[in-house]
Amino acid sequence: MFKIIEKAAGLIEKLGVENYDIYAVEGIGTSVEVKEREVNRIKSSITKGLAIRLVSEGRLGFAYTNDVSDDGVRIAIECAKENAKISEPDEYAFSMPQKSELDFPLFDETFDEIPIEKKIEIAKQLEEEALSYSSKIKRVRKASYSDSKGTVYYYNSNENSFSYTTSNFSLSILLAAEEDGSSQMGWDYQSSRFFQNLNPKLVAVTAGSSAVELLGAKPIKTKRVPVIFKNTVFAELISTLSSAFLGNNVLRGKSLFKDRLGYEVASHVLTVYDDPLNLDGAGSCPYDDEGVATKKKAVIERGVLKNFLVDMYSAKKLGLKPTGNGIRSSISSLPTSGVTNLVVERGALNLQELVKTPKEVILVTDAMGLHTINPISGEFSIGISGIYFVDGERVTPVTGMTVAGNVKELLSGITEVGADQKWLGNVCSPSVLVKELTVSGE
Repeated sequence: MFKIIEKAAGLIEKLGVENYDIYAVEGIGTSVEVKEREVNRIKSSITKGLAIRLVSEGRLGFAYTNDVSDDGVRIAIECAKENAKISEPDEYAFSMPQKSELDFPLFDETFDEIPIEKKIEIAKQLEEEALSYSSKIKRVRKASYSDSKGTVYYYNSNENSFSYTTSNFSLSILLAAEEDGSSQMGWDYQSSRFFQNLNPKLVAVTAGSSAVELLGAKPIKTKRVPVIFKNTVFAELISTLSSAFLGNNVLRGKSLFKDRLGYEVASHVLTVYDDPLNLDGAGSCPYDDEGVATKKKAVIERGVLKNFLVDMYSAKKLGLKPTGNGIRSSISSLPTSGVTNLVVERGALNLQELVKTPKEVILVTDAMGLHTINPISGEFSIGISGIYFVDGERVTPVTGMTVAGNVKELLSGITEVGADQKWLGNVCSPSVLVKELTVSGE
């Protein structure tokens, strides 16, 4: 790939453009799905491609190709130059050479040595562990293993260049528990940079217990009550809310935090970091996708909005410094502001201690409709399932209930942050206790 990039740079420079960058990727991956103790599906993937950004007469041109032959690259460059002619003039900047602070490996050196038989074995083990957890687990809808290895290459006209390789392994399971005519679904997921850290038993037990503990669940009467959002649920909520932290959304007025930089937006017990230097994060990287060295930075610190996450363009327009958050969803996309790893800082109490904190509390273990949170107003209405506790004792599982309100109220109402951090993709969160919310049921 280095030779391909070198040739591409030579062709671009012959065009006499002002600035340019070349972003390239190549990778492989495997997924295995097991059902009823048999392999249901095996899928392999190969990715390779290259993207060109160039500035001609103050106009940005962009093109990409999956054909990295000499002709494929040449055509992409010509398309980028043509596309520049129809774009609006603007001020574009490209990154200068920098040094990354990331000092741990992103790649499992054993990746290429893991045989397909081992991948099938761990997927089957995941299903078997779930079925043996409880006689109430009647079906495993899907037990899956997947892995990926990818290398990113970058070069620009300021002679800023780098490459790095990452690996990722993951397990996921979806199952059903049944008892006395009641049926509940359970799900869990684990991802890791290193194969040896995968724990199929833990994933199976977590999914199994989440389904079994909700058997017999029903709505209770509507009440105003303290609510604990379990770690995975709050991770989903933060993931949905993350769009409000992004510079491009602030620029377009599509963020409920657009005028709140430096102001209190949450309870003082809440701190959230964007942390690309976290060993366990799926989004860890030494540089963002436009060549800016990444760094850990507070988004919310003790309730105060400290930073927006910006790429070079939105940083310039907002009068901010780039934060190393220029992210491309694929080679077909221009870099825009995005998250690396969002980490909610842990507190001191474990989940059992959180449950005992208020007189009564609903522990939300599953939420439906989090993606419907309005990113501009913060209004939400989500369906929930969970457990109702009084004096720290489990009273009854609940389902078919709704929590509605505003994200601002929710964030300001957090009184305790737990110690039970869990990763969900590139978001890590503990459970959190909210002082009071209206939970609608019967």
